[in-house]
Amino acid sequence: MRKLKSDPFAEFLEAEVEEVREGYARVSGVVKKEFLNIHGTAHGAYIAALADFALALAANYDMKRMAINISINFFKGAKEGDKLVAEAEKISGRRTAFFVIRVKRGDEVISEGTAITLAV
Repeated sequence: MRKLKSDPFAEFLEAEVEEVREGYARVSGVVKKEFLNIHGTAHGAYIAALADFALALAANYDMKRMAINISINFFKGAKEGDKLVAEAEKISGRRTAFFVIRVKRGDEVISEGTAITLAV
């Protein structure tokens, strides 16, 4: 788990680990200029990367797992300076586990999806 918290890509994103427990993780990040798309809003890849980092922490809490599928829907955008919070929560499974992932700006859900992980 310590190794995941020092993930180089998450460090690049400047993502902060807020909470990790069995089957659940919450991380946050602030949208920087470097994370904007041509419309001046947070790139979908940045939003998805925060969700994926939360997933990695939640999924690997009790065993080594890798994502085999992630599906994410985007409902609203985010602007430079917005703090985003990504959560991943295990719904069921052990060897093959199913998660709900979501990204919020304050209380507003801006992105939500599902993920499937497999024990390796």
